[in-house]
Amino acid sequence: MPRPEKQKLKLMYVKQILEEYTDEAHGITMDRLLELLAMRGVKTERKSVYDDIDTLMDEGMDIQKPSGKDHTYRLLSREFSIAELKLMIDSIQASKFLSETTSREIIRKLNRLCSTHEAVQLQRSVILTNRVKNIESQMASNVDTINRAIAEGKQITYKYFDYTAQKRKVYRGGGEPYVRSPYALVYSDENYYMLAYDAARDQIRPYRVDRMEKVKLLALDRAGQEAFEKIDLAQYQKYTFSMFAGKVENVSMVFSNRMVNAVMDRFGRDVLMLKEDEGHFKITVPVAVSPQFFGWIFGLGELAKIVWPEHVVEQMKNALNTVQSKYH
Repeated sequence: MPRPEKQKLKLMYVKQILEEYTDEAHGITMDRLLELLAMRGVKTERKSVYDDIDTLMDEGMDIQKPSGKDHTYRLLSREFSIAELKLMIDSIQASKFLSETTSREIIRKLNRLCSTHEAVQLQRSVILTNRVKNIESQMASNVDTINRAIAEGKQITYKYFDYTAQKRKVYRGGGEPYVRSPYALVYSDENYYMLAYDAARDQIRPYRVDRMEKVKLLALDRAGQEAFEKIDLAQYQKYTFSMFAGKVENVSMVFSNRMVNAVMDRFGRDVLMLKEDEGHFKITVPVAVSPQFFGWIFGLGELAKIVWPEHVVEQMKNALNTVQSKYH
């Protein structure tokens, strides 16, 4: 005799079976559907399942019923297309801040959002070997604690470290815990950063989340609201380079016309580009002046030049002289 509690789950089981076994290219017959329901402890009549499918269709599921010589039911569309899932999986594969174990687990969960047939296609494209991946397993826990602190308006404490050439951890501040007020999480240059208020410096600064350890939520209310409100998050990644902090100033630069794509990639498609001469254009944008910014300009060689303000031009010259002196 069928168990009553199983019968109550029948509609959910029908939905799960359609999601797991069918897609636009693969259908399921009513006989097979009844068989799979029986394997889940639900014995029922065809008419009851017909009614369940109609209910699911009324609720928005894109189900194709048998037609002509095709005697199968198919779920034609889902919340995410295969192309969208592939984009997410590619992003996870490329993320350095996720360990290989974490990456595989997230991809496994994403596979549940498509049929088993489509999941095989996605799995064939998953290649994690030889990728530059973070070996830390605490990343997800760090993000969870930071998000909670942001939501509750609280401060956090943690230890912050760097690696030596021998791949050993060296804790900043002599190993003393940092206390910061987090305001945002930002993904930049293939790394995850926390933007948090540093009370000692009275400014918002970035911190690599994968370099944080023993992250704990504090009962202290968050500080630095005024400092954070001065930051335009939509523009933040445009004027910071590798998320290194520096004084933000308006800087004018002249580029070869060949650099249009690179400039738009860096500063956005809405950046104002003014003609300098037949072969060059000029932009003036806010930039966090830092060694990383100078390194970006230096890497472009003759294709880019800082022209204003003069003290930034001088800083660039000094940075170049310092580099040159190391090779003479």
